Amino acid sequence: MKIFRTLCCCLVLASADVAAGQTPRGSITIDRIAEIKYPSSPAWSPDGTRVAFLWDFAGKQDLFVATPGKAAIALTDFPVDPHMWISNISSFEWVSPNEILFGKDGQLWTVSPDAPSPKRLAGFTDAGAFARSPDGKQITFPRGGQLWVGSLASKIQRQLTFWDERLQPGGPMFSPNGRWIAFTATRGTSSEPHPLPFNGDLIRSFVRSTSERRLGIASVHGGDVIWIPTVGAVSSVQWTGDGAVLYEEKSPDGKTREIKIASIGGPPRTLWRDHDERWWSPTNRDSKILVSPNGQSVAFVTDRSGWIHVYVMPVNATSERQATQVTSGAYLAGMGNWSPDSKRIAYHHSAPGNQMERFVSIVDVASGTTEPIVTGRGVSFDPLFSPDGAQLVYHRTDVQNSLDFYTVAARAAATPVRVSDSMPAGLNRSELVAPVPVSFPSRHDRQMVPSTLMVPRNLDRTQKHPAIVWIHGSGSDQNFLGWHPGSYRMYYSVSQYLVQQGYIVLTPDYRGSSGYSRDWATGVHMGVGVTDAADVASGADYLKTLSYVDPERIGVWGLSYGGFLTLQVLTQNPTLWRAGINVAGVVDWTYRGAGMTIAGFTIPRLGTPVENPEVYAAANAIEHMETLERPLMIMHGTDDRNVAFHDSLHLIDVLVKLGKDFETVIYPGEIHFFRRAIVLRDAWKRAERFFDEHLKRRSTISSQ
Repeated sequence: MKIFRTLCCCLVLASADVAAGQTPRGSITIDRIAEIKYPSSPAWSPDGTRVAFLWDFAGKQDLFVATPGKAAIALTDFPVDPHMWISNISSFEWVSPNEILFGKDGQLWTVSPDAPSPKRLAGFTDAGAFARSPDGKQITFPRGGQLWVGSLASKIQRQLTFWDERLQPGGPMFSPNGRWIAFTATRGTSSEPHPLPFNGDLIRSFVRSTSERRLGIASVHGGDVIWIPTVGAVSSVQWTGDGAVLYEEKSPDGKTREIKIASIGGPPRTLWRDHDERWWSPTNRDSKILVSPNGQSVAFVTDRSGWIHVYVMPVNATSERQATQVTSGAYLAGMGNWSPDSKRIAYHHSAPGNQMERFVSIVDVASGTTEPIVTGRGVSFDPLFSPDGAQLVYHRTDVQNSLDFYTVAARAAATPVRVSDSMPAGLNRSELVAPVPVSFPSRHDRQMVPSTLMVPRNLDRTQKHPAIVWIHGSGSDQNFLGWHPGSYRMYYSVSQYLVQQGYIVLTPDYRGSSGYSRDWATGVHMGVGVTDAADVASGADYLKTLSYVDPERIGVWGLSYGGFLTLQVLTQNPTLWRAGINVAGVVDWTYRGAGMTIAGFTIPRLGTPVENPEVYAAANAIEHMETLERPLMIMHGTDDRNVAFHDSLHLIDVLVKLGKDFETVIYPGEIHFFRRAIVLRDAWKRAERFFDEHLKRRSTISSQ
């Protein structure tokens, strides 16, 4: 009988002295990649001379400001919580060229970029998630489940809502005249997705679900809240120039997306409607909806043509025929930002035949003329105009750099200027290996699966070497020809490390991945864990065709949806892989499809478990673990809000009962995407040791 090997000894906070399998071969060490910083939320100063942003250093987040071409300056240096080892700033906003208002731990603070010495604004308790009025004199914020408004000068505050329901307001936004506040509100509940009898009575596992979503308008003078009737999820709430509220609404089944507008006290009407019998596919990275600065137009993306592209239409349009498609072609275009004069839109895009990089262009809305701005190889995205429209600040990664900010003049052939540098000292960037695009036919239907391949430098190709397939998460993310720009950046980092240690690494963009056509993005409909798992398994088939890969030493791992697919391919193809690691993977979609946690993701892909029990049965990895043959490691954080820790508890119980060979590493207090350096170091050293043990030793076990 096989055994469960490390459940008790690996219930860890973190152990910095976990030994890796061997001494690192170069400068790309686990300790260094655990210290890569992550910038977010860039914002121009009102005079357009500086950029403020948040910078996260493995859980310690502070506010920085930079003048393009000069080193960034820290405006805050808050200590981390001694128990959680994290420190967060909730939001910030420029008040003037010399002052920034920000929220920290529910309190309001102010700081000057010219003399960084943060000062707390007395009198504003629990006001950290705030929005300022157009004249800058008032703020609105949620507190205690109600909506409040306050004067920044006098500190006087008053409560605007008085519902006794368990509603939580969020995202408040003043109208252009400052008299109204639009906001969303949700009602949430906590419950056990499925009772776990083996847990006993002292330890319970709960998940948070949303049972109601609302869109409301409150007067700053008080009175009843005006509720706008909605169906499904509401987002992208904004005011138009004539004082109407514009927003996006997605149906509960995910098939319909509508852009709607409602005047105060009037019924909503639909400006634009998309419907797909699979589901509406654009992801949050690309699909912003933006009302122009003059309030007269709205820009948005749609995949109606088969690819995601940018459209513009008047906010008072009476027909979809009044919309103008301003980008087109066999590539993806994602929303950036309007110019201050409401005449141009900066956007990011891939290129025909190159869906793994992003570039930045500006389109003149009236003429449709496009001007390329950022054309260099890499992943450049989410451009933001300066207040005078003369410059852009944008996000960028490439082969030798993790995510950072750059500025560039808003004209062709301008030279970009770096704003931040997030790479750790001592890491020799020339040692980083460039991913190359490859593709291979899927076992499912022979369609070509786009992927990236990383091969160690100076690899002896006369010998056979171990390989690892890394499966990205989300189900709708993708890989890039450079550093991953989002939450999977840490796993790209460790892939670079593993390549340096002698592993070949393949990263497939299985069916459902974004960045490609609408058909590929929705190709996993009613086939979750089946068609996409076949795409991943085909990656192992491809690796076996490479003369320098040992077909008996191929491992697999992934986070979240990637962890789920790891479990699927390990049980569907039990001897195809030598070993696998599941990081916070979903094991049972049934309670999600029944309305818990992420039903908005599950139901579009699977329907409901009542409608399609056989589809859920095929997708639920927990139901197939009896076929597991090869070693498995499970990693999970207990404060995971994306995939509840409940999933791993359930998986562990089933594996123990089946007598399977596996290891478990549990990180108390850690979130879904491992964030703290102490956890990253520990997790990657354990992962390396696991792969070294099972992949670097030659095996006599045959693979299928």
